[in-house]
Amino acid sequence: MHSKVRKDVLVVLALALIVMLMSCVTVQAVPMFARRWDGANCTKCHWQQNALNATGRAYLKHGIRDVGETADLREADFRLSHYVSAVVAPSMSAVKGGGTAFSVGALDLWAGGPVDSNFSLLSEVEFGIDEENTVEAEEVYVHFVSKGDQDQQAKAAPAPKAVGAEEEEDESEPELLGAKYFSARFGQFQPLLLLGHVSGPPRISISRPLAISGRATNGNSFRPRSRVRGMEVGAVNGPLSAYLGIGNGPQQNEDDNDMDAYATVERDLGTSGSSIGAYGYWGKAVLAGGFRDSFQRYGVIGNWTIEKTRLVGGFLFGSNEDPLGGADLDNDGWFLEWAQKIGKKEGAVAYARWDKFDADEAAGGQKETDGITLGASWTPDPETATIRLAIEGQLLDVDGADEDSITMELQIAF
Repeated sequence: MHSKVRKDVLVVLALALIVMLMSCVTVQAVPMFARRWDGANCTKCHWQQNALNATGRAYLKHGIRDVGETADLREADFRLSHYVSAVVAPSMSAVKGGGTAFSVGALDLWAGGPVDSNFSLLSEVEFGIDEENTVEAEEVYVHFVSKGDQDQQAKAAPAPKAVGAEEEEDESEPELLGAKYFSARFGQFQPLLLLGHVSGPPRISISRPLAISGRATNGNSFRPRSRVRGMEVGAVNGPLSAYLGIGNGPQQNEDDNDMDAYATVERDLGTSGSSIGAYGYWGKAVLAGGFRDSFQRYGVIGNWTIEKTRLVGGFLFGSNEDPLGGADLDNDGWFLEWAQKIGKKEGAVAYARWDKFDADEAAGGQKETDGITLGASWTPDPETATIRLAIEGQLLDVDGADEDSITMELQIAF
């Protein structure tokens, strides 16, 4: 046991050493989104590291394309590197009262981008490394965006300009933030309100808030960050966006006639990245024994972002049916996360989050979970952010019992 722990520690220390050595040289590889912008800085769309700013969220909503941007995959100058990226994130974790484990993680293959003047594709497929022959589709969808007023005024296919260190705000940015258009997505996806804040990869912390990841106690596997397989329609009018989605959620298949539905509305507050949004979800799931659970979730999620500080918070609540025939099982939670850039180069971020999630139990009482998450992450070059080293500790109280853990993760994107 001790030799295994020492081996895991040595592996993580070796990875950390590699990161420090690589920080001494110029990093050339950048993710596909930046490559399509002629090597634009990652800070164009990210407040820091993974967290999106206002331009990044607008870019995601607009079908991961700029205003007026189009593409033709039959063109001779088509570059596969502009549409494909890969991310690997080995980690080591230790749990109080448990053991220490090293994970090679998974290889996440990202592919996507505009394929013509209206349609885009996006897919995130996870290939398991620790476990052989495991492949899981995460976000996989086709995205249609209508041509708004700004698109009609833009040139047929402008090449987005890169943002240099001495260059002022890109001229396309205010057009993207003020765009007006209709949107439709088909496939498997999360609501953009959650994906763009703390539910998807665009987040600072290693873990997700409990209010986003918590489940009811009746066996329903749904959680707010669950993906829907179906379709979504929406409209964007500058800072205001609204979406309505319908499809199969967890524990549903093509033989299930019931469909889940969700609705979101979000308002951007200025151009720094701050926003506030509301979320509602209505679903049904078939549980063990054939019991059909009708459930609802509602919530408010928002963030306040300035140059070096970012606050993200949310409150979600809802109810599930009791398979024993009793009163509905309520569950609710909230979180507040603070992140702060550190240093002149601003390649390091420290963060802290308080979580609380309570779920009624069929036998009576509640399962109560709360606690604090503390962490720090560092990237050698904030302008490319291809390498990120993070460490995070969680001190959680679950029904009076401590569940403490610490995780170190190395993320490499290329």
